[in-house]
Amino acid sequence: MASLLWGTTYVAIRLIYRESDLDPLGITFARFSIGGLALAGALTAQGRGRDLAVFFRGPLPFFWLGLMGIALMGLLGALATKLTAAVNVSLVMNANPIFIVLLSPLIGERLTARRLSGVFLGLAGIALVAVGCEAEGPSFAGSRDLAGILLAAGAALVWAAYTLLGKGVVQRYGGLLTTTVAMLWGTLLLLPFLGAAAWPGALSWQAALYVVYLGVIPTAVAFALWYRALALVDAAALAPTQYLAPIGTAVLAWPLLDERIGLCFIIGLVLVSSGIALTSRPEHPREGATG
Repeated sequence: MASLLWGTTYVAIRLIYRESDLDPLGITFARFSIGGLALAGALTAQGRGRDLAVFFRGPLPFFWLGLMGIALMGLLGALATKLTAAVNVSLVMNANPIFIVLLSPLIGERLTARRLSGVFLGLAGIALVAVGCEAEGPSFAGSRDLAGILLAAGAALVWAAYTLLGKGVVQRYGGLLTTTVAMLWGTLLLLPFLGAAAWPGALSWQAALYVVYLGVIPTAVAFALWYRALALVDAAALAPTQYLAPIGTAVLAWPLLDERIGLCFIIGLVLVSSGIALTSRPEHPREGATG
């Protein structure tokens, strides 16, 4: 369910662009301020409000996580969605396991031949969508699309760095608290730049609804569901569910945004999914497993 909700993120952002003059900075700030406050409210309702004091007690790791995984990732993703189709951004962003593996040697993890093959497959799929889908529809051609896909790749790379550097923080504080405080820090770091954002005089009710949806459903609720699932199911079993996000995006983007996909995008999706499968599979079977 969390992956399907994440699949609606970039459709919602495109709808906000269509219905308002909000720019990427304003959308990113609205998304994570709403999401962070919603998650903080949920933690407080669970009796964990005091845990949020880590925002002040141990700010340095959350500062970096908020900068990379919230402010930069969110801004790059929103910029990418302004320049290329929502399905393109969703595909590239959900290829983040490939980027995680690519960066993993920086924290001492071994890059095996199988994982390296997965990285090449995934990058080939992204490259195909970036430069090979000229005939697939009105949104899939030209330098704007290439720039958008490169920005989406940058967002996925930043998110991969956030994931790797946040491992220790998540182990210490738990995923939900870490994400909540990182969102609050990311929102705070965006504050000094809001004067440069384009703020419309008023939002239509449709645009306001899309903004609230973006902050609550694919941001707060999806993360809460993801960490709840991690408490019940092994992470390796959850990883393949990320394949659902770009599929969900494509299903919604066709009727809502008139974004059409064709054989080129489907081949790219298969390549990326195959790359994720190779990079996400454990190197050794679990002890006691039967096969």
